[in-house]
Amino acid sequence: MTLSAYEQREWDRLQKRKEASLDKQARNLLPRQARDRLAALGQKARNAPGADKVVAAYGGAARGLGKAVSGTASRTVSKKRVVEQYRRAGHETGGLGGIRELDLEVVDEVARHNAVRYGHALSAAATGLGSAAAVTGGEVLAGVGTIAGAGAGAAPGIGTVAGAMAADTAMMLALATRVVASTALYYGYDPNDPEEEVFVMSVIALGMSTGTSAKAAAYAELSQLTQLLVRNAPWTKLNEKVLTRIVQRFAAKFAQQLPKKKLGQFVPVAGMAVGAGLSYLLIDRVAVSARDAYRERFLIEKSDGDLTGAPVPDHGAADPAPDDDGIGLITILREEDALPPPFPSDTP
Repeated sequence: MTLSAYEQREWDRLQKRKEASLDKQARNLLPRQARDRLAALGQKARNAPGADKVVAAYGGAARGLGKAVSGTASRTVSKKRVVEQYRRAGHETGGLGGIRELDLEVVDEVARHNAVRYGHALSAAATGLGSAAAVTGGEVLAGVGTIAGAGAGAAPGIGTVAGAMAADTAMMLALATRVVASTALYYGYDPNDPEEEVFVMSVIALGMSTGTSAKAAAYAELSQLTQLLVRNAPWTKLNEKVLTRIVQRFAAKFAQQLPKKKLGQFVPVAGMAVGAGLSYLLIDRVAVSARDAYRERFLIEKSDGDLTGAPVPDHGAADPAPDDDGIGLITILREEDALPPPFPSDTP
């Protein structure tokens, strides 16, 4: 199918945005000196007695809640409401599949993605502020032993800290899933289909990637999944049991990455403000990644696979940032034997 002038122009812009993203260094919220002080304080808190219990609770909560949280979040987005919005705009789509037959300009107009994007980001900021308050108090107890001279008894215990961190993980994962699921529906994809759940996780992984090498790896994974979905690869081994294990492993890695992105939330005083700001930025990055990923996939499908994203350069040799670790969804899929078999043209 021939792309319209608008669609061709947006395709070119998407490729330029991707290249610019890989060329751009990760922005830091705080100056170098402030980050060093926060890192030192955070390390002191993490070495305090009982800190290992916090970490264990953080990861355990994510593994246990991963499937429930992501499923609940994606199911709170109404397919009927999205289709009805298109009908009110004068487009009878007959369902989600019909949306992908429309011009991208029409879809972009109905999606009004910025409202979804910033609404979720603000929710994340509020969540980060609340959990950071509890985490901050607990770390002062563990690392300093007093809060504003009131004594250790005035601070929440290690269990409160662990609970706040676990709640923050669950809420951030739910918000990230929901903002991606919302975007998927507006571009004609059902996030509740098993293979679409995998794509949702891949988009979240891209949004979580901040360093150049991690972003390059995430773009490559997303491109591979896009090609599999565009070519209707048979996901025959992706049953409910396997998908549950994949989501749990993804959630556990998400939980490992989140503290690195939100270092300021692990230290006293500055933690509340920094935690709220970083929560906002993380969900905003996920929202931007979702919009770009689904628009690119939309156009690749519309071109019958003739369009392909620009090759992702190998940044593996680049000096990685301290938080430059990818989630590695393709590795999880391969280890769970869930990837579709290769197409004949893909084998020697």
